[in-house]
Amino acid sequence: MVDIKNFGQTIMEYDLVKYEFDFGFSFPREYKEFLKSVNGGIPSPNKFDLSKKEKEGLVLNVLFGVGVEKNYNVFYILKGLKNSLSRSWIPIGQVEGGGLVCLGVEGDKFENIYFWDKKEGERAEDGKNFFLVAENFEGFLNSIYG
Repeated sequence: MVDIKNFGQTIMEYDLVKYEFDFGFSFPREYKEFLKSVNGGIPSPNKFDLSKKEKEGLVLNVLFGVGVEKNYNVFYILKGLKNSLSRSWIPIGQVEGGGLVCLGVEGDKFENIYFWDKKEGERAEDGKNFFLVAENFEGFLNSIYG
């Protein structure tokens, strides 16, 4: 089970609803519950694998929160990626080496968790640098190991 040292800032349901309205999408239920209870932080243990084992032992440095310091804020980071990441995805965590963990917020990938092996200036492309990690947020948290 993963333990998360949170940033010490809580978020309320009405704040999440406002962000969803402002950005034009809905968070999956499991991720909303995570934000309301933990609101991002440093995970321990912190390793995960891609679903098809294309990469193993990726190190998750941080899970982003809402209304927290800008370097760890989902929406601040999302704004900076508007030309590189489809609006169907939001970044929810940073991986050692600069990659991002992303959550599907629209369409047939809603709730899916993907790893974006992000390089400067590259767009996220499924199968090229964008890989499935888990079917949902709970599955992702359960896949984290030491």
